[in-house]
Amino acid sequence: MILLLRNYDIFTILKDTMDNTGRKILVIFDKEAATDRLMISGILRYAREKCNPPWEVQLELRNVSRLYTSKIAEGGFSGIIAEIVNPADRRRYFKSGLPTVLYEPWFERMDHSARPKNNITFFNDHSAEGRTAAEYFLERGFKSFAYVGTPKPVAWSVARQTGFAARLKKSGKSVKIYPAPQGKAAEDFTLEAPSLIKWLKRLPPQTALFTTHDLRAQQITTLARRAKIRIPEDIAVLGVDDDQLICETASPPISSIQVFAAETGWRIARAMHDLLDAREHPRVVRTCHTNIVSRRSTDVFAIGDYVISKAMTYVSNNLDGDLSVKKLADISNCSVRTLQMKMIHTLGRTIKDEIANLKLAKAVKLLSETLIPISEIARKCGYCSSSHMSTKIKAALGKTPLAIRKNSS
Repeated sequence: MILLLRNYDIFTILKDTMDNTGRKILVIFDKEAATDRLMISGILRYAREKCNPPWEVQLELRNVSRLYTSKIAEGGFSGIIAEIVNPADRRRYFKSGLPTVLYEPWFERMDHSARPKNNITFFNDHSAEGRTAAEYFLERGFKSFAYVGTPKPVAWSVARQTGFAARLKKSGKSVKIYPAPQGKAAEDFTLEAPSLIKWLKRLPPQTALFTTHDLRAQQITTLARRAKIRIPEDIAVLGVDDDQLICETASPPISSIQVFAAETGWRIARAMHDLLDAREHPRVVRTCHTNIVSRRSTDVFAIGDYVISKAMTYVSNNLDGDLSVKKLADISNCSVRTLQMKMIHTLGRTIKDEIANLKLAKAVKLLSETLIPISEIARKCGYCSSSHMSTKIKAALGKTPLAIRKNSS
């Protein structure tokens, strides 16, 4: 099912927030990307549901707001929430003297002491996304790895590559990096496509390919079909953003690291609320996205034994379903005894232990990176109740689900 956030959804909420008097917040985003729109929706929902009276929110494009920076002080704003794409914008908003919450997905290096006291800044930990991708593929038994970044290298894409390579190196693995195209090919995909196809064809069978974002993953799946490269059998492809319009309509559908943009928007608005009410709040917040939505593009375990590969692929995609040994044996077209013996021989663990590990890993990621209710996380991960999940997590990690969520906020 494809879920789209329409313009109507954002601006209906926006109208609701402007029908009441109270604090006036200037929100500045580019708005074109699906993740930007989801983040804005999170900000607007917080303004409507948690502020009394609801904030008046004025939403502007970044390139438009830049033209009127000198007029910000005359707008009667209580604070500014803005996405920053260059240091000049940051200085511009600091100069206004207003409380600011800045979302800086691409810039991490700045002397924090240089930030005014009435500022809170959110960063993305793109290296962590790379590490997550590596762990995801390692769990599936891959031995060959590759990375495709943006046509023109940018900091966040390089950070994802660095995190991916570093985690693989820790496990004694290396990664093949697609060389950035030169000249006009860096700006025109039709010119780049022949060299990218040639590079894809040179990858060993069963290569785990991490791409810098979903659009790049979609380009690769399109080229793979043209080159008769099977996905996921020859190359398993993973993107970032979980843009459902791209991921669900690709052939095959693309697995992706889920960026919880609406939840991040909510947290950004809450940070602004804390600033305005003089409540304590960390001055720097690093967001980290580690939950992966698995689809057909990675629907394979690169394990030499086909029976185990098929069983584990099913388990990974159906943690909340029937995971009885008999069910897995039926799916793998073998007897229960054969499956049990192959599992111990191949992975050194029982089926029960492997299922428990996968459930635990998914639960911890959802607790750390989302605001999904704990009861819903328990259901998604196949636990019979919240208390059952809590018992298992505490036994394995010595922490409660609430403690894990609190430490990550």
